[in-house]
Order: sequence, then structure tokens, then C-alpha cells
Amino acid sequence: MKFSKAEVDAIIEASPRTFVPFNKLVLSEDHQARSATTPAMSLPELAASIKDSGVLQNLVVVQAARGRYEVCAGGRRLAALTLLVQQGDIADNYPVPVLVVPADKALIASLAENCFHVPMHPADEFAAFARLLAQGKSVEDVAAAFGVTPLIVKRRMKLATVSPRLMTLYREGGIGLDCLMVLASVDDHQRQEQAWAGLPSWNQRPEHLRQLLTRGEIESDADPLARYVTVKAYEKAGGPLRRDLFSDDDRKAYLLDPALLERLAADKLGKRAKQLLSEGWKWVDIRPRFAYDEYVKHGELRKPRRAPTPEEAEALKALDTRIAALHEQMDALVDRDGDGDGDAGEGVTGASEANDAADEDDTSRDRAFLALESEAEGLEEERKARLEALTEWPVAWMALAGCVLHVGADGRAAIKAGLIRPEDRADLAQAITKAAEQKSAGGGGSEGDADPARGSGLPALQSLPSAAGATARPVHSEKLMRRLTAHRVAAIQAELLDRPEVALAVLTTHLTLKLLADPLHGAYRLPNLLAISATGNQHELRGAAEDIEASPAAQRIEADRIAWIEHLPKEPDAVFDWMLQQPPQTVQRLLTFLVASTVNGITGTDTGRPVNDGLARALGLDMTRWWSATGEAYLQHVSKARVVEVVHTVAGAKAAGTLGALKKDAAVAQAEQLLAGRGWLPDCLRVQPHADASATGGEEVDANGPARTEAPACD
Repeated sequence: MKFSKAEVDAIIEASPRTFVPFNKLVLSEDHQARSATTPAMSLPELAASIKDSGVLQNLVVVQAARGRYEVCAGGRRLAALTLLVQQGDIADNYPVPVLVVPADKALIASLAENCFHVPMHPADEFAAFARLLAQGKSVEDVAAAFGVTPLIVKRRMKLATVSPRLMTLYREGGIGLDCLMVLASVDDHQRQEQAWAGLPSWNQRPEHLRQLLTRGEIESDADPLARYVTVKAYEKAGGPLRRDLFSDDDRKAYLLDPALLERLAADKLGKRAKQLLSEGWKWVDIRPRFAYDEYVKHGELRKPRRAPTPEEAEALKALDTRIAALHEQMDALVDRDGDGDGDAGEGVTGASEANDAADEDDTSRDRAFLALESEAEGLEEERKARLEALTEWPVAWMALAGCVLHVGADGRAAIKAGLIRPEDRADLAQAITKAAEQKSAGGGGSEGDADPARGSGLPALQSLPSAAGATARPVHSEKLMRRLTAHRVAAIQAELLDRPEVALAVLTTHLTLKLLADPLHGAYRLPNLLAISATGNQHELRGAAEDIEASPAAQRIEADRIAWIEHLPKEPDAVFDWMLQQPPQTVQRLLTFLVASTVNGITGTDTGRPVNDGLARALGLDMTRWWSATGEAYLQHVSKARVVEVVHTVAGAKAAGTLGALKKDAAVAQAEQLLAGRGWLPDCLRVQPHADASATGGEEVDANGPARTEAPACD
């Protein structure tokens, strides 16, 4: 039988309302419409609310024997009152508001309370918390009133500050609570709305949303520099940061001043740098973040290992003997596995006993093997430590070399030692020659020894790069070179999007050099053209050139990326089946985009042929379509003499002559006007002429011709 709300209201209207002492109430076993469920509010929270504000909604009861009342609706309120009585917060005769209904209508009344009750939306709860605090209540008072921790109150207050537009979406079910908490971690409503609008419909996950909101910020628990400096030291230095109230780790923060963080790291490294200098190194560079490109022209010495003393040699020999014996015992145990121990002629009972014995034997062998393996691993670590103790830097080497002190990936100070500066190579060569002459004069060495440094106590010179031109100041700084080559990489990626045949050729070339390297002499020494490990380099491009996102090339790549993300299935497991259902042209276009996204080529030096030059030539790359020498892009970052030189090349001596008397800013502004529309490019952005075919081992790939089936040439 179905009851309307009007009929239920009539029953309630005819029933008297009164107050009943708590100790006269018992939970009804016959008239409860709802079984035990997981409530939205915990019992301690409900008890705290009743303690602070009283019972706001009456219990529904029926009169029972001996002056008692059975509660048929409001069981959780009764349980919360029981908790308050047990804690001594209220008396056991506390007056409880009740609605007394006839026994035959009790179940209907219980149904009415549970069916017609509309729970408060969480958004209303957030707003109510905010209004309570606005009325002058403290966070602690509100927390005590609702039986929650102050952190929960702060979190709900933070949720109340989300953009009204996003809060409306949350009320309508368009945003989940997990994403709302991420949005609330920043205060800027515009940033919140932009981040939500930037999420593709298939990837509205809190993790991806957090990445968008924290771009440019430094995570205290993930960034090596932040872990090395510590949040405490960063805050003490006045560094701005943002804490996420919704993080499970209350110590996590987002640091907002990278420059200050690097300065603090450099200051902390400075103490260790003084120790290294006192040990005898010629120089020590402090680099919070080690950049390999900065030291590409340096030679690197290998830390030598001295001969062990008789005692050390004996200890190593004993370790080797014991490790070998352990491995022999482990091999013997493995050989015994699977050997049949039972007798085929035994009966059922005998076979069962034999199987039980075999199982016990297997278990015993497993335990013995693990024990031997554990001992062998411990001895291997001891052997490794003993060998490491034999390696040390000779004083003669340290007097000519230096080291770079930086923060490693593990958030600890790390040392790159044994580096030879280009200007020190001549001194090293002279020291090697002198040491070799002294040894020769003393009768040392053997006939036909091709290495004059052997036995001299100094490293071989052949292992060092050429010092030609090392003392000349480069035209472009390492930072500018990375910026320029980042634009070149982005342009190649954008051009490659329209050339699937070139993408297929370059991908096949890369895989050939990786998988067929043995028969291709020197393939291992070739630099990687593609980051084929499926890690796109868009983040690296943004790190190298802060203006890259505004470039036409980067915008083209990003537009294609968004389009493909919208096109692909939402679930990773469905991608392969989806791929099989697509026409070959679609798969080819997607492959082209993916290959383009992995093109490498950012470098901090302007010497040598760019790694992507062959690809640029195959594409017919014209960088003037993608880049121009404006003040911001180039002229502000080079010397005034370089600005004059460029203008002289493009516009002639007369135009260049007027810049000499101007200050740098004025010269840059005038040079920018003179170069506008002239198509000038620095050498690092130009496509180099093709090398001799004999040097590359093949012919140049014709970018405009049909696809070839032969292996493409590799520059």
C-alpha cells in the first residue's frame, strides 16, 4: 500500500509533541524502517552538534509499557544522546523532543522521515561553515560544535571559496568533489576556471588538474633542490609558498620563488665547496642544477684505483673465494631441483609418504638457497666497498682538475669530479710530457710504449676532447643557445606534422641504429635524433625557452595534441582495439604526430652539426617562417658588438655605424627595426649543407620525392 505525503502529514499533525526524559527512551525493534547504514555524519560529529545546539529534529516514538517510549525514527540521534550521557556531557534525564504516534502508524511515520527527508548538499554545508565563522565563531569552536578536527573546518572553508561558477557546476554534478578540492588549492578564481576549462572531457582527473594548476611551481617533496634546502629554510629566508590543505601530507608545499631556492641551495653548497678546495682541487664550481651542456668542452678524468696493500689483497682474495664457494653450493641446490626421489613400484600409501617427504625436502632446499643467496649478496656489497676504498684522486691530478658541486636527483649534494677546463689542457699535456721524460731518463717504461703518460701518475691526453678554439668567447651563451635550438626543434616538429613519409623514415632510421647497431660500425656513438622512449619533450622546450608557447610552431603542435586527445578513447585498454579499427591514413597521421613530438636537438653549444640537421634538410626547413630576430627573441641576449655585427651583415656598414654611439637598449630597438622582414638567422637556426656522401654512408633523402624502401641515410 502506497501512502502519499499528505496522508503522512495528517498522521503527524494528529500526533502530540512533547518532551521525554532520555532515560525513558529505548530503541524500537518492531517499528524501525531503516537498518544500520553508513551515515554521512559520524556519531561523534552528531553528538557534538547536539551538545552545541540541542536536538533540532524530534524523535518519533510510540508509548510502551511501564512508562517507556520506543523510538521508531531517530535511532542515530538516540545513539548520539547515549554517547553524551556516557561522557557526562548531559544528564540521564535530559529532556528529548519527541513526536508520539499510534503504534499502528509508527512504521508509516518512520518511513516518512526517511523517504521524504532531503539531505543537505555538501555545497550548502561549506557555505554554512563560512557563515558561522563570519559571525565571529573561531575555527576551534565550529570544529567542537560539529565534532570534527579544525583541519576539516579549514578544508570546508577553503571549498567555500571556490569560484561561484564552479560551485554551481558542483551542485549540478558537473564537477566531482575530488576535483573541487584540487581547484580550491589555489585562491585565484580565474586560474581555477581556466584550469577546469583546459581539461579535456575524457581526462577530468584530479591528478591532471593538479598538474595544470601547479605548472611553474616547485613541489617541496619532489624537487631535488627543495628537498636539499628544506621548506623550513626556504620559509625562514622569506620565500613565498602555497600549501595544499587537501594534501594527505601536511608538510607538503609549493614553492613560488625558484631564484631564491637556487640561491639558498648555492649558499648551502658553498660550505662543502670550501672543503673540496682545501683537499687540493684546482677549482670548484657550484651549480644547484647540473647542466651537462655547460661542461661539454671539459675533459673528464677517471678516478684511478691504487694497488691494494698485502693485507687488503688477502682480504679481497678471501672474499672472492667465499663468494665462489657460495655460488657453487647454490648451483648444486638448483641442480637437485626436480630430481625424482620416489619409487615407481610403491603403493598409494608409499607414494603419498614419498610426496610429503619430497615437499619437505623442496622447502628445506628453498630455505638453504635463500640463506646462501643472502650471504653472497652481503659479501658482494663488502667487496664493492673495499674496491671503492682503493680508488682515490692523486694530488698531481687534483692540482690540474676541478669538480662541480651540485644537487643530485636524490636531493643530496653530489660531486662531478676530475674535470679539465679547456684552458688547462696545455698544462696537462706539458705535465704528462715532463713526467714521461723523467721516467724515461730514469730507465722506466718498456720499449714501444705508445702512451707517454703510462706510469707517470697522470692521465692519458688522448681521452680528452680537442682544445681547439676553447679560449675564444662564444657568440651565444649556453642559455641563449638552448633557447634558440628549442625554437628550431619546435619548428621541425611543426613541419614534420605534414610529412608522414619523412616521419616514417626518421623513425625507421632511429630504430635501425638502435636494434641493428652491431653491423653498423659507429652506430652506438651517434647522438639520439628521437627520444624514442615515449617521453615527449614539450616540457624541455618550455624550460629552455620561456617564450616557446607563444611561437607559431608550439601553437600548431599543441592544437594537434588537443585534437588527438579528444579523438582517442578514454580508457587506455581500448586504444589498441580503436587503432585496429581506424583507416591507415588516421594511424599514419597519429604516428606522424607522435614522432614529431619526440624530436630532440636542444643544446647549449653552437659548435658542430646539429643532431636534427638531416631531418631539417629533408623537411626543407625554413626557420624564417617560425622565428625572427626580435629584441626579445635574440638581440637582448647577445653583446652590443654582436648586434652591430648582425646589422652590418644585413643592412650594411652605414646602418650599423649609427648603432655604435647608442646605449644597448636603444641599439637593440633600432636593430630590431632594421632586421624586420629581412629573414636573418643565426647559424644555429640555419640548415647546414649536406656532408660528403662518403662520410654519411649514403645519399641524401629527397624530401620531395616518393617514399623509399631502402634504408635512409643517417647524418
